[in-house]
Amino acid sequence: MNTIQQHMISKGYITFKYMLWIVALSSALKSASQNETQHNNSLQKLNASIESQLNSTIEDSLSLYKNMHNALKMATKSNSNKDLVKANEHLAIWHNKNISVDSSLYYYNQILDINKTDNSTQDAAEIYLSIESIYKQRGQYLEAMKQDFKALELYEKLNNKSGIAKCFTRLCDILYYQEKYEEGVAYCQKAIDIQGRLNEPIELSTSYRYKADNLLILERYNEALESINKAIEILEDAGIEESEIAPNYNTRGNIYKYLERYDDAVLEYKKCYELATNQNFTRGIISSLGNLGHVYRLQEQYEAALPYTIEAIDVMKSTGNVQNLWENYLHAARSYEAIGNYEKALEYQRLFSEKRTERLEQIIEQLETELQIKYETAKKDETIEVQDAKIDRQRRTQLLYIGIAVLLAIVLLTMYFSLKNIRKKREALASLNKALANKQNDLEEANSKLKQSLDDLNATQAQLIHSEKMASLGELTAGIAHEIQNPLNFVNNFSEVSSELIDEMNEELKNGDIDEAKAISLDIKQNLEKINHHGKRADGIVKGMLQHSRSSTGIKEPTDINKLTDEYFRLAYHGLRAKDKSFNAHLETDFDENVKTINIVPQEIGRVILNLITNAFYAVDEKKSNSESEDFKPTVSVNTKKLKDTIEICIKDNGNGIPKDIIDKIFQPFFTTKPTGKGTGLGLSMSYDIIKAHNGKLQVDSKDKEGTTFTVSLPIT
Repeated sequence: MNTIQQHMISKGYITFKYMLWIVALSSALKSASQNETQHNNSLQKLNASIESQLNSTIEDSLSLYKNMHNALKMATKSNSNKDLVKANEHLAIWHNKNISVDSSLYYYNQILDINKTDNSTQDAAEIYLSIESIYKQRGQYLEAMKQDFKALELYEKLNNKSGIAKCFTRLCDILYYQEKYEEGVAYCQKAIDIQGRLNEPIELSTSYRYKADNLLILERYNEALESINKAIEILEDAGIEESEIAPNYNTRGNIYKYLERYDDAVLEYKKCYELATNQNFTRGIISSLGNLGHVYRLQEQYEAALPYTIEAIDVMKSTGNVQNLWENYLHAARSYEAIGNYEKALEYQRLFSEKRTERLEQIIEQLETELQIKYETAKKDETIEVQDAKIDRQRRTQLLYIGIAVLLAIVLLTMYFSLKNIRKKREALASLNKALANKQNDLEEANSKLKQSLDDLNATQAQLIHSEKMASLGELTAGIAHEIQNPLNFVNNFSEVSSELIDEMNEELKNGDIDEAKAISLDIKQNLEKINHHGKRADGIVKGMLQHSRSSTGIKEPTDINKLTDEYFRLAYHGLRAKDKSFNAHLETDFDENVKTINIVPQEIGRVILNLITNAFYAVDEKKSNSESEDFKPTVSVNTKKLKDTIEICIKDNGNGIPKDIIDKIFQPFFTTKPTGKGTGLGLSMSYDIIKAHNGKLQVDSKDKEGTTFTVSLPIT
């Protein structure tokens, strides 16, 4: 075999070898493709199963958790960002449902990192809103608001009107929890204006509902009811299931509650509770329970209110939905106090105080952060302007030297100015950091002063309330002293006369005049009967006055309104006369004989009557002191009247009256027109609260320079 033949055989062998490699490689690639297809199919099926379980009641949480981590491993292996996003999102949702909010935040941040590599602005905006929901659920409203503004910035770049409106709605909801209700209404209206043109019924309905929530706190009840009815109408017209409408029923129940349509409110809350329970919607269950407890408490059905309030607190603690925890602590404390369980009332009052303090500290922190952001922004703008001016000068300098200098000179000069600019920037940055540190110290000092001011205010308020009670007790004591003085005078006089008659009777007995001695003994007996009569009268006055002056038990009892009013009318007059002998006024009474006893707390109603009559005496005395006319006759009249379902007590004076510009403020705590030291400003406020607690009304009618009439209306029960 020659060389050529050997070469050809060798070449044919190599060709055959390459062909075998190609066939093997093709088979391997085909097998790999088939494996990848199978892998993707398995991952898709696994994701579908996970989504189905997350959207329904989770029966085997541990198995679901393992499947989600398997999906994450498979997605990492496939190196598909889309699958990675879905796997992380499933884990974030699962942890959020299981109150592991820190883990949920971790997986959402993983998604944001993936989106940065894909430049997916739309997906990033939606993740920011998901993170916002977590922070809002935890009550961290400042962090939640930051996430909303991040999402809003991305949606504005995309010119996504739907996303922009959604952010406005979220901001409205956060501002509600921060007690910035006017701003919340404005953001919701912005969202409504956009969504009304986009045909998005669910988002539009949500904006109307959040707007109604803020209007309700602003006491614009009719507007709030109109807004929530619009939200429900939108969902019903769109054919939305009733379970999705449930939050709107809850809001409408709140409006009915403040309109005092309690039966309508209870129906709305119970309907909302049933729907939320069927859907296992925790937030809806909490709202329904808390509101049912509140509405029963407003109706003074404290035993019925407590189970709902306590269950709402337990659900909030177990789920981490603590947005309204402080409010329910307050409701529980008030209900326990009303039924006389003061130990429990104190326990929940302390819990309320702790939560309320945390909320106030969050508001203070937010204010400090807002001030710091404004300060830093202003400084940065100023720095940018300075830098722009420097850069502009550098450019002109560079252009000048380009024409007159060589390349080396240009390089050297550029290096020189660059180094100089860097040094100045460092100095400016150091100065800015120092200024920021000083500002932080100022903010901390202001925060400390604010907390001290709050403590001082609370202490002052307690002292003023104590002063008001002591002043009322003083007036009552002076009146009691005058009331018992008259019967005591009779007792003393008849005692002295009886002593003299006994001496005379003994003298007649010595003289043997038995008939005259018997006549004198009859006179002595009559005097003793009169002493006994006036002694019992004084005893009755003291017992009656002590009953009205002792601390209130809070228990209603049948009370003669005419007698109670007459007693305190006299007490107020004689009490003022005891302090100021020069005071005098004409007293008029007209008591309706048809007025019978009604169930009230006599000590509290007596305090109201005493306060109103004392104010009337003050008004007529002030007018008399400032009047130049000698014909003015200070007059205070008190009358009672029985109407169909109520009893009215009218207290009228002919003083100077109350100016129109302040008449709406007289029932506000600490508001007073009296000079410093003459009044605490708490009398009318306390009176208003007492009458309201009796389901009654306290109204005022005043004419300038003519006088004032206060009318107390109490229901007949």
